[in-house]
Amino acid sequence: MEEPVNSPFAVQDGLKCLLLSAIAVGAISALPTVATAAMPTNPVSDPQFTRLPNGRDLTSISVKGSRLYLAKGTGTAFGASAKAAYAKLKADSQSNPDHRVQWVLMDLDGHQVVDMSLAHNRKIFGASSSKPFVGAALLDKQGGDLSSSQLQLMSDMIVVSSNTAWTNLQTQAGGGNSTKGREVVHTFTQRMGYERTRGFQGYWGTLHGNELTAHESAEFLHDTYKGNYPGAETLWKIMHACRTGSSRGRKYIPSNIYVGGKTGTYDGPTENPETGKTKNPDGSSYRVAVRNHLLVFNIGGRQYALTILADTGSDESAAVLAGGLIREYLGVK
Repeated sequence: MEEPVNSPFAVQDGLKCLLLSAIAVGAISALPTVATAAMPTNPVSDPQFTRLPNGRDLTSISVKGSRLYLAKGTGTAFGASAKAAYAKLKADSQSNPDHRVQWVLMDLDGHQVVDMSLAHNRKIFGASSSKPFVGAALLDKQGGDLSSSQLQLMSDMIVVSSNTAWTNLQTQAGGGNSTKGREVVHTFTQRMGYERTRGFQGYWGTLHGNELTAHESAEFLHDTYKGNYPGAETLWKIMHACRTGSSRGRKYIPSNIYVGGKTGTYDGPTENPETGKTKNPDGSSYRVAVRNHLLVFNIGGRQYALTILADTGSDESAAVLAGGLIREYLGVK
């Protein structure tokens, strides 16, 4: 997927000049507040990172009775057993196209893949890892603006993974119609170039939603970091307050590193994302045990994304991958 050639900053600068000229001649008496993306940004170098485009501070928002805060790594020691598990998982996932774990480590600043699994573009059930796509589609449709109630629902959906907020926002994306909401989400992902992604919840007609690929999920995080759609800054910052994943990708990341993202968990029957079938060849129901984790973090002055789609039933697969990759490639001790 090619790097977008149109700079959002150039467009914003041009609009700003036009607006200032209009004000100077009295053509415009009052301007609306527009949530434009001041991207890229990260919590390491930006002292105002928690400030949202609408002026609201993340730390003023409460979810489940407590204020939002920027999440960090858990800091669990990466011992010999974890190192061995990482080496095996990495080798197996880079040699077996049917492996249950698919992943991509991407340098978001350079828009370059550092390393990835063999079948990084194979579809895997997304579970709650699909929620950011719904949030992005709603923001895009509304030009980056959210009402106060929508901002609260977005925080509930991303920070503590509320399913009620998820379906509510998807329906709002469709103007109160859940079917239309699914269409809006799918149109957004296809327009952005995520061809195999099915980021909506449920079925849109006969099309099964909630299917992701590790590669396209990394591209989505890159587009969010770069502000390549309206409202990306809001979603990017809320993802840095996600409270889940302490036993997954955050587990072996040092406690001084900020970690954003979104997890996804589901055990049960579904449709095989690659075949569209609900039954295995032996007639049994197709079932998954998903323990996904989409992560973003800043190490050594560069921003990275690590997308892990794991149908393993174990949090440790995401944990050892994140812990091993940042040590092997990014110089973390």
